[in-house]
Amino acid sequence: MKKIAFILIGIVLVACTGTKSTSKIKKRSKLPVIVACAEDAKIYDRDSKFDVNRLNDLSNLSYTATYTMIHTRMDSLEKDSIRFAIDKTAKRVVQKVFPESTYLDETLLLNKNYNDIMFYTTDIRHNNQDANAVDKLTIPSLNNSKQLFVEVRTYVIDKKFSNSIRIFVFDIVLKKLLYYDSVSYKCDVRDETMFMKTLHYGMNKLKNSIK
Repeated sequence: MKKIAFILIGIVLVACTGTKSTSKIKKRSKLPVIVACAEDAKIYDRDSKFDVNRLNDLSNLSYTATYTMIHTRMDSLEKDSIRFAIDKTAKRVVQKVFPESTYLDETLLLNKNYNDIMFYTTDIRHNNQDANAVDKLTIPSLNNSKQLFVEVRTYVIDKKFSNSIRIFVFDIVLKKLLYYDSVSYKCDVRDETMFMKTLHYGMNKLKNSIK
């Protein structure tokens, strides 16, 4: 009888665990269905107290990655898929604007978790002499003294997107921030055309920012 009782209890516990797991999966958020951005969607370019430009030239520039953070509760695999897709699109834009640059292995940065990237990009904006933050956001390179890194932050509230593209250039020898600027737009971040248009705007602004 005792064995039967233990077996019955085990079945009940497994059933309950299964129900809880299924419940969690059902409650997991999904992004809204993809909706194309309007043709006249605006690019917002506002001055910020965090803007930095200490660039004298863009020689010896390498590009690392575009890291996308989607701030909404959803499946991490879906977020990873979007992040890697956006990085590929971003690389095409950067190559068009800066064809002479060197392109490094972006997976070293793309595989970092949200909290690490967010902590160091926030730190570098507030304290741009922080060598530790620069180390965490760059990739060691013997051939390049400057590195370009892009961070995309996406917020989804009531099925509406708000996206900020943040552009960093680091001096990896002196370990300091040389350039920071951001532009934003408000529509689905998965719309490749609008993303490319906005990033292209930011990259051209960087290219034309040399003092």
